Amino acid sequence: MSIPQELISKIKLLAPGTKLRKALDDIVLANFGALIVFISEEKYEKYSDIFQAGFKLEIPFLPEKLYELAKMDGAIIIDDNVTKILAANVHLVPDPSIPTSETGTRHRTAERVAKQLGELAIAVSKRRNVISLYYGSYKYIINDINFLITRVNQALNTLEKYRQNFDKMILNLDVLEIENRVNLIDVVEIINKGIEILKIKEEVEPYVIELGVEGRLASMQLLEIIVELEDILKNLILDYSKEDIDEEEEAMQILEVLKGYKERKPISTARLLGYEDIANINQLNDYHVQSRGYRLLRNVAKIPMAITHNVVKAFGNVFSLSNADFSALKEVEGIGEKRASAIIDSINSMRKRISQG
Repeated sequence: MSIPQELISKIKLLAPGTKLRKALDDIVLANFGALIVFISEEKYEKYSDIFQAGFKLEIPFLPEKLYELAKMDGAIIIDDNVTKILAANVHLVPDPSIPTSETGTRHRTAERVAKQLGELAIAVSKRRNVISLYYGSYKYIINDINFLITRVNQALNTLEKYRQNFDKMILNLDVLEIENRVNLIDVVEIINKGIEILKIKEEVEPYVIELGVEGRLASMQLLEIIVELEDILKNLILDYSKEDIDEEEEAMQILEVLKGYKERKPISTARLLGYEDIANINQLNDYHVQSRGYRLLRNVAKIPMAITHNVVKAFGNVFSLSNADFSALKEVEGIGEKRASAIIDSINSMRKRISQG
């Protein structure tokens, strides 16, 4: 399951290499427990019914200070920018009617405070040496770094193989488009494969972020694997939706719906593209479709979207476009010699790959 961006931003605060993570690691190694709430000074003063007793500090945040304060009972209050320790040994009194799935007192309190205030709370288990992050209704367990490295490496290997297969499918689609032999099954299988890559990326991204400074190389690899993938999928939707779509936003909406599907079945994808009359796989295999040319013009020839619309309207599909000459291309509004040459070069490059393959 993918993790929301708002939670990812909180996970970043605890990444290895940060001062906060250093303090938390020291607390875990010392077998201390800890309950920490992150909130602005204004809100801290406002919720005096929840934050009771304790010692008001208002001192600069340092890992060593947080570690020493964790030796005391009660919660530690830190400002939400992690620059100042506001108070320590605070007694937290959240609404007891707020549901919680936790069993330990520290974790139950942390979850309720996070839900009631919509703020970040962290509980460090003294018995299990586990760091639990609570933010609003979300919960996230901070993982052991060795587990993270193994998990990320496995995911990156899987993603690389998936992307290699995806790229091979795209090359095959190039052949089919030039030869006017594309069937709907070819399109939906590529889209589903691309979405699977994006889903795995979303699942592994929090682990990469959680690695912090240790995850820089993995982050670069992840970006390299998914480069231009979302644009390719968006342009495939523009190319093959049953009804003409000329707005990128509408294509992105369809892509987001597809990403939300728990299972990506070819027939479901086809119907979301507007082919609602598709009833079985045989129909998908036999349903001939033509690309409008968005992917070729945008991802291959690098033509701006506004001008791409003009080319699509002029030629209708990739097969017609691939047989257009230089003068015909130049008649399209926005297409000069340079862009006409780029389109022809892209088509010739595709044809060359086909002949060599």
